[in-house]
Amino acid sequence: MHLAVIIAAVVLIVASYTCLFKSLNENFELQHEINAKLPPGRKFEPLFWWFGTRKKFRELQKELLPHNQRLKRSRRLGLLFFIFFFSAVVLLGIGFGKL
Repeated sequence: MHLAVIIAAVVLIVASYTCLFKSLNENFELQHEINAKLPPGRKFEPLFWWFGTRKKFRELQKELLPHNQRLKRSRRLGLLFFIFFFSAVVLLGIGFGKL
């Protein structure tokens, strides 16, 4: 029983990190699409991402690519990352008898 739970948790962890990397890739692809439509002086290339940067990113996306679904897909993949990751943590807790 414990081995099956641990294997399931490892599969969930791999799935969670796959979702995380796909989510980051969607953001980078959207950033490239936005930069392709901006003039060279207005390129969006932040050094750090914080709330103000994300707000500007969403505003540019709404202005330049209003029907693009990449941001929504990125959010869904980010949510799946958290669901899979915390499910794996719970399974590992059950597998080792801590929960």
